[in-house]
Amino acid sequence: MPYVETRRACQSRICYKSHSHPTFSIGAVDCGISRFSSYFAQDQQIQAGSLVIIPAEIEHSCNPLENEVWSYQMMHLDAHWVVQLFSELVEDIEQLYPQHVPVLKPQIIHHSDAYQSFTQLNEVLFDSSSSISFKQQKLVEVLSEILLSHFELDLLKQSDYFQKYLSRMIALIERSQHILSLDELSQAVGISRYAIIRLFKNNFGLTPHAYQLNQKINTARHLLKSGQTIVQTAHALGFNDQSHFHHVFKSHTGITPKQFQTQFLSA
Repeated sequence: MPYVETRRACQSRICYKSHSHPTFSIGAVDCGISRFSSYFAQDQQIQAGSLVIIPAEIEHSCNPLENEVWSYQMMHLDAHWVVQLFSELVEDIEQLYPQHVPVLKPQIIHHSDAYQSFTQLNEVLFDSSSSISFKQQKLVEVLSEILLSHFELDLLKQSDYFQKYLSRMIALIERSQHILSLDELSQAVGISRYAIIRLFKNNFGLTPHAYQLNQKINTARHLLKSGQTIVQTAHALGFNDQSHFHHVFKSHTGITPKQFQTQFLSA
């Protein structure tokens, strides 16, 4: 089931920087209280028994209160697979196909039945004795229940400047191994550095520099999953200093590159 990745954390104090994923993600708070923050939503404290749905590319952070611990579950789903599932259930959802910018607002769900269903789904996914076909059936069943019954398709407004400027900068960033400076981006697209900062903040919730680091870490996750070594991954992404790569990766994911790769390859 390459379209789903799920994990649990117990009694964690780890805090994350603001980041985004290309995946459609669902989190559940099992114990403690978390503070959910996003440029695209009002900051909220999330109690145990709640779900948070984070559509693809939404900037966010979800951390325990200061000097507190929390336990949680986190599931990442391939965004194209989720849209395909939705297309079987809902008409006219072409606008939901994953883009380089966020399309849907995040949402907190305070509903005990939804939380219980999600928890039971994870128990099935973690159960090595369950067949793949049963896991697939349970995944579709529970996601359909949660998304159709509780999730509102609240669309974000896209900047008029997206096609003219932002899409060009995204293409430049994807082709560049190094972090592009504001001056380089400004010279490439012909608008001011201030306008570039506003465009990235309004569309991604991140500064241009933070956006580029975030994209590199998402690529690093993919490379590490594919079996690339940490040294190869760091070099491919332009990190000349491996300790810098280690620090940036952990600040975005909460674990080291080695821990991430070990967890994935042993799953």
